[in-house]
Amino acid sequence: MLTERNPVKLEPAVQSDAALRRSRLLLHASEALAATSTTADVLVTVPALLRDALSATHAAVVLAGITPSPRGGTAGSVSDALTGRAISDRHSQYYESPMDLMVVHPGLADGLDELGWQAVVCAPLPDLAGAVLIAWDEPQTFYVFDRAVIATLALYIGQALDRAVKHDARAAITETLQSAMMSQLPDVDDYDLAAYYRAAASQRVGGDWYDVIPGPNDRLALVIGDVVGHDTAAAAKMGQLRNMLRAYLVDRREPPSALLRRLDAANHALGEPTMATAVVAFIDRAPNGGHRLRWSNAGHPPPVVIQPDGEVRALTGNDMLLGARRGNPRHTYTAPLAAGSTVLLHTDGLVENRAHNIDEGFARLYRRLSIRNFGMPRDLLTRLAGEMPGDRADDIAMLAVRIPGRL
Repeated sequence: MLTERNPVKLEPAVQSDAALRRSRLLLHASEALAATSTTADVLVTVPALLRDALSATHAAVVLAGITPSPRGGTAGSVSDALTGRAISDRHSQYYESPMDLMVVHPGLADGLDELGWQAVVCAPLPDLAGAVLIAWDEPQTFYVFDRAVIATLALYIGQALDRAVKHDARAAITETLQSAMMSQLPDVDDYDLAAYYRAAASQRVGGDWYDVIPGPNDRLALVIGDVVGHDTAAAAKMGQLRNMLRAYLVDRREPPSALLRRLDAANHALGEPTMATAVVAFIDRAPNGGHRLRWSNAGHPPPVVIQPDGEVRALTGNDMLLGARRGNPRHTYTAPLAAGSTVLLHTDGLVENRAHNIDEGFARLYRRLSIRNFGMPRDLLTRLAGEMPGDRADDIAMLAVRIPGRL
């Protein structure tokens, strides 16, 4: 094993060619690693990158406590043994021939023969309990510029992994936050309920939310809202509005417009007001029998009623969004609900499209909804979600409720 080597003098032309090759190799490596985001991305990218860049037979990232090879077995045990010293001593280990390997690791003779490794480099990852292992099926001579390249690659890989670990930690936190703030649908008699949420393609968390809260006298309260923005800050603001509104819905026996006035008053009184749209709607028994929908809309896409025969009706009536101006007037609207009809609430992510204006988005949605017997609400939302492009720039939330009765 060689850990240090006297510099080897090369002809100027050879040095120039080697420097150009090294620069191109490192540029390619930095670009490939810059394209990774998660730890899994890095662990998949690095082996192929090192094999291609260094004409190696085998390459792996070995992290303490993690099996380096998906197959385990000989490759895994040999990798652990070879990289252990590099990780503990924080020095790169260069084995140029089978003899170098046998001198330091005589117990690995059978494993190395099985793998066919004739030369190995183990380079520690800066600031991480890990190393990169690179192996060749022929003896190698590691010149000064070879070692410089390997050390630089290890540095790049360590930086990529450090960035990826932090990314994964942030993602786990935001997913936990979003999961904690998404409501579980209640189990209510008669009504069939379904909800759907998906964050924007560039985020794991956003400002859209929905709620369903059973009330007295068979009343069912429906809420859908959208805080401006789709990031962690938007999710935090959404959580504040959502929790205040939930408290009002449980504690107060007031129409939807009064509840939205209370919410916006608190929104303005408790610091910088949050800009958001929302719909609060009640499904309850109509005085003459059957069901009705009472709703108030704060700048949000209109609720939609889908009749059993496929007729689609957008429920107009819209007031100013939350947070825009203190004391805005708000109104409650009422519409009858036929037995077997479905009420759909959604955020604007369902109708917004960069290639079309918002009116065209609403028209396309209503055409898709004009289908008789589309099934249960969950079937409807699954179909709508499946038709959405994967590169959406906004969050999507949907809430669907089917009224008891014939289909």
